[in-house]
Amino acid sequence: MKKTGQTPHAKRRGWLKNGNPPGDFANAKRCGAKTRRGTPCQCGAMPNGRCRLHGGFSTGPKTAAGIELIRRAVTKHGRYSQPARAEGRALRLLLKECREALSQMQSEFDRG
Repeated sequence: MKKTGQTPHAKRRGWLKNGNPPGDFANAKRCGAKTRRGTPCQCGAMPNGRCRLHGGFSTGPKTAAGIELIRRAVTKHGRYSQPARAEGRALRLLLKECREALSQMQSEFDRG
């Protein structure tokens, strides 16, 4: 079933991923990061020199606006935010004052 004029292992050409130039993928720049096995990674490198798996740690947001966006993104419910804690303290203080007032009224009622 082999077609004439076709070699079984012809060089493949075409567009490559991660910003590598088109052509033979075997000639693409390699990541080279040390793997858990101790050998260099053989994945194709992105423009930053590492593959998608070894791209490196994020350096995090630099501007105040970026920091605020990250803070909002990681807030799940706001239950422990500073305003929520202040509101909880105020409620507990109010309850404490109510209990004291009720106990005072109860003691006056028992006397009289």
